[in-house]
Amino acid sequence: FVSSGSGGIVEVIRFSQKQGFFKKQGLDVTMIYVPSGVLAAQTVVSGSALIANNSVSDILNAIAAGAPLKILTVNIDRFQHLFVARPGINSPKDMKGKKVAVSRYGAFSDIETRFLIRQWGMDPDRDVQVLQIGNSAARSAALMSGGIDGAVVTPAFVPVARNAGLNVIFDLSTIKTRFANIGLMAQERLIREQPRLVKGAVAGLVHGIKFWKTNPEVAKAYLKQIHKVSAADLDSIYEDGSKNVRSEPTPDLDGIQTAWESIPELKARGPVDFKKFVDSRFIEEVLREMK
Repeated sequence: FVSSGSGGIVEVIRFSQKQGFFKKQGLDVTMIYVPSGVLAAQTVVSGSALIANNSVSDILNAIAAGAPLKILTVNIDRFQHLFVARPGINSPKDMKGKKVAVSRYGAFSDIETRFLIRQWGMDPDRDVQVLQIGNSAARSAALMSGGIDGAVVTPAFVPVARNAGLNVIFDLSTIKTRFANIGLMAQERLIREQPRLVKGAVAGLVHGIKFWKTNPEVAKAYLKQIHKVSAADLDSIYEDGSKNVRSEPTPDLDGIQTAWESIPELKARGPVDFKKFVDSRFIEEVLREMK
């Protein structure tokens, strides 16, 4: 089970494994972290891993390049990051002419950052300098060292950022656009040959999400082992994850279309049948069985 990124749904998946929800489905899951969504997609395409939790934008890029992948769930259908800036920068308009960090060009953090800068009325190619730095941890470190001026980071990094004197100047979760952000993907061959395994992975995740949301003290005890922050900050990390992760993570086509059209190279291809990118039968079966 491959995952990229940090915080939010990644915490929930690891929590689900620790609580035994995948084992209850007959699965012995090994969690593998990779530093970008592009690598996560490549890992599944190569057969090195069976299923990945990945940015939908990276899944769509892989599908567009011919990869035989299907989106099984959309676990988060909104932007969830926060834009953090160095001291002295207090609002989006202050970012003009500044250095902005992303993980890699073309990765979800890059797509998300460019989308946000356009929302601010600026051109990401002319009005800011976009630099490849790495994941949220690397971007936070670059901010604290003064190497960059701003970046999107996951909610889990916000307490550390604030303690370092950095400013949160925009909460991307306030953008109401439905945007397929993070989801599960699998190879078409695995879906054909081992549908019970695929359903088990989806079921383990959905049951884990439910337990996370209905047992906050257990979830916070788990988070406390990972994040060395105050009780108030721990509550904030838990709440941020809970509000963004969907209890019924169906792969809705409108959010997938928004993600596709946010990538200029994909949008330029013209009309697309988004139904061919998803296989929703597993999540639909799991949700029916849970009712």
